[in-house]
Amino acid sequence: MVAIPLLMEYGAKVAKRAQEAQGGSFVGNSAVLLARSAIAAVSALNIHSHNDYWRDVPLIDALSVGCKSVEADVYLSDGKLLVGHTRSALTSARSLDALYLDPMLEIFALQNPSSDDTAAYTNGVYSYDPAQSLQFIIDYKTEASALHEAIIPALERFRSRDLLSYLDTTTSRLHIRPLTVVCSGNCNVSTVLSQTGRRDIFLDAPLHDIANPMYTSEVAALASTSWKKTLGWVDSWSMGKAKRDKVRALVEIAHAKGIQARFWETPSWPAFVRDNIWRGLLASGVDYINADDLYAASQI
Repeated sequence: MVAIPLLMEYGAKVAKRAQEAQGGSFVGNSAVLLARSAIAAVSALNIHSHNDYWRDVPLIDALSVGCKSVEADVYLSDGKLLVGHTRSALTSARSLDALYLDPMLEIFALQNPSSDDTAAYTNGVYSYDPAQSLQFIIDYKTEASALHEAIIPALERFRSRDLLSYLDTTTSRLHIRPLTVVCSGNCNVSTVLSQTGRRDIFLDAPLHDIANPMYTSEVAALASTSWKKTLGWVDSWSMGKAKRDKVRALVEIAHAKGIQARFWETPSWPAFVRDNIWRGLLASGVDYINADDLYAASQI
C-alpha cells in the first residue's frame, strides 16, 4: 500500500489525539489506516463541502464528517490540472491528483480489498453506507473544452476500476457507481455532450432554469443555484412560506427529472439563522446543504 500524503496528514492528526489520550505513536501506513478508520466510522450526510480545498486537509476533513459531496476549483495551467480559488493561488504542489484523485483512489482501494489488481471497486467511501456514491464537483475555472479534455484521461484509473457513475449513451441507461463526477463553472451542456459512448462527467445545471427541457438526467446529475439571486435576502429568522414554496417547486421539478438539487450562497450569519435555513432546505427536499462550517452542518 502506498501512503498518500493527505491521508498521512489526517492520520497524523488522529494519531496525535490517540497518543495524547492513551500513549503510543503511529507513523507511515499506520497513519493512513487511521485516516481511513476515521472516515469509515461516520455515516454519510447530505452536506456539500464548499471550497473544500481551503480546509486543513482537503477531502479528508470533509469525509471524516460524512459529506456526500465535495468541490474543487480546477485550472488547466501549462498542461497541468491545478486546484485553487484564483490563479494567484496555484502551485504545482496543489494539483488535482495530489489533493483529490490520489487520496480518493487510496480510500476506494482500502474499502475494496482484493488480490486482483484489475477487479472493479464496488464499495463507496463510507463503511456504514457502502452503496452511497460520493459526488465530486469540479468547478471549471478555465476554458471548458480544453479542461474537459484534460480531465477525462485524468479519471482513467477510476474508470478502469468501474468507480465512475456513467451514462451508456447508446442505451440511455444510467449506472451509479461509488464516485459521481460533476462539472460546474465554465462547463456547459455542449461540454458534457462531447463525451459520447460512456459519459462519466455530468453537468451541474442551473436550478433556477431546471424546467428547461435541455436539462435531463442524461446530461445533469445535479442542479444548483444561488440562494441570494433566486430567493433574495432573508427577511425573517427562517425561510418563510414564500421561499419554502419556491424551493419546493424547483426541487420537485429537478427530482421529477432524476436530478439532485442544491442551493449555494446561503446565509451564513448569524449562526442560528444559517442553521434554520439549512433545516428548511432539507425539509424542502434539497439534497445537499452548502457548508463552510462542516461540524455545524453535521449537527443539523
